[in-house]
Amino acid sequence: MPGSGKGVLIAEDDEEIRRLLAVVFRLENFVVYEAEDGIEAKEIFTRHADAIHLVITDLGLPGLGGVELIEQIRTISQSVKIIGASGFGKSNVVEEVMNAGGDEFLSKPFNTEDLMSLIRRLLQNGSTT
Repeated sequence: MPGSGKGVLIAEDDEEIRRLLAVVFRLENFVVYEAEDGIEAKEIFTRHADAIHLVITDLGLPGLGGVELIEQIRTISQSVKIIGASGFGKSNVVEEVMNAGGDEFLSKPFNTEDLMSLIRRLLQNGSTT
């Protein structure tokens, strides 16, 4: 029920994490798009913006960083939900994600239960409040 055929773009340079997330999202009935760097993620989003309802991006992507990716995706779509994820302990990382236009920040490592709970809330409520 959570995905109900909605599209999710996973932008993650760690192949193992990206594939694991793809499996989890497919099990939750999402249509999955995968990108291994920020440039590829932007190209995929530009081509499939109408089909993608959610973007989860690592902030440490090669090519085009996650914060820059969020900013660029936000210029294409105001309605897509965007989650920035990072394992780096930068003190202002949440602020950076929100200022770039992200909806939520998720600290790595995270478990799939927390991720799905957050996504349900984002997609059902249409907001982070």
